[in-house]
Amino acid sequence: MLHIGLDDTDSVKGGCTTWLATKVIQELSEFDLIDYPRLVRLNPNVPWKTRGNGAVALILGKGTGSKKLIGELDGKPFFIFEKSTEIKYDKRQILDRVLNLIHKYSMPDSEPGVIISDSFLPEGLYWQGVSNIVTKDMLLESTEGTVYSGLRGSRGLFGAACSLAWSGNSSKSTGISHTWELIGYRNQDNWGTKRNIDSSAVQKISNIETVFSCTDLDGKVAMVPNSPCPVLWGFRGTNADKLIQNFEKLGPENPSRWLLYKTNQATDDHLRFKEISEIKDGDSVNIEVSVISKSNTIKGGHRFFEVQDKFNNTIDCAAFEPSKNFRHIVDKLEIGDLLIICGSVSNGTINLEKLRILELVPRFLKPANPICTCGQRTHSSGKDSYYRCKSCSKKYDRPEKVEASSGLELKWYEPPASSRRHLSTPISLMVY
Repeated sequence: MLHIGLDDTDSVKGGCTTWLATKVIQELSEFDLIDYPRLVRLNPNVPWKTRGNGAVALILGKGTGSKKLIGELDGKPFFIFEKSTEIKYDKRQILDRVLNLIHKYSMPDSEPGVIISDSFLPEGLYWQGVSNIVTKDMLLESTEGTVYSGLRGSRGLFGAACSLAWSGNSSKSTGISHTWELIGYRNQDNWGTKRNIDSSAVQKISNIETVFSCTDLDGKVAMVPNSPCPVLWGFRGTNADKLIQNFEKLGPENPSRWLLYKTNQATDDHLRFKEISEIKDGDSVNIEVSVISKSNTIKGGHRFFEVQDKFNNTIDCAAFEPSKNFRHIVDKLEIGDLLIICGSVSNGTINLEKLRILELVPRFLKPANPICTCGQRTHSSGKDSYYRCKSCSKKYDRPEKVEASSGLELKWYEPPASSRRHLSTPISLMVY
């Protein structure tokens, strides 16, 4: 079968690799889609990442047997087939046709890459690309027997190769091997204008079971991008059929085309269990630690605090302003609290994606100053000293501190959907 991997056709100024993939499907109309198109997010920490750091893979052939609706492109329904008969094709000719589209539709400041293969690439390449760095030697070894090309540096070849290496069938500790995203695309005349999506419609579909990351807890819409790209919205869930059955409830602006993708979003595939001594910049980690400092707030509202692992190695953690109320959880942590923290490492600091509270140390509050027998409120005579009534000079021992509520629970906490990484598993989907 014919496998096509694409990456790095967009930029902050616009464009979209998934939209360009729909043009590829239309261009190669003599083929059928075999299995779902795949949207594969890669290491979110690489400094040269594209806007969403997502690559796309397609499997094409001559479909046989039953088919299933997964999209509509300019009024024409698109189906996938579970099986394919043998079909002849010229990989070099296919590459040239796809490159023509990339020339036409990729952004001038992007570095696109496209790979044409007869099969999946080795899955180890995906795991390297989602959690680490793929070297040129790894790329060359994994793409032997394929044909490939790109533009303006062709950095997208790395992501394109990784997308062809993701099978979508292996799961980690979360138990989630894949999720789904149904992407609606705007009429080209509307690109760059404000999207007309009613927040109440988004709220309604966000309450559908298996759907996730449509809104924040405060009602802010999280499924509609702010960039000038062709995407109208991205509707995500763990059940593909429910996405197809309910996306038409969104509006008033309707998509001119839509396509359902199988994706590694919300899988936590990027996280690795590491000790602090093993951590390096660019890692995404999952570590059990204890808190060793109270949070410190710096300009902009960002929070920083220090933790240590079981070997007494220490590292700073950060909860940045876009994480909103998640920062208030950090503020309530006390020295000695036991946590699992998940996040990406940059400049020797773990930028938190979520945390789980495993154990809380007791909290204590100083009670109110005692009332003297003469009816006046007493005053402290100094740290750890007695209390004294200024009216009659009677002295009182310091009262014992009283235990107070932490305001926290032994559970996971996370930032709002609008500031979460694509790969991060929402706590609503986690089993623990």
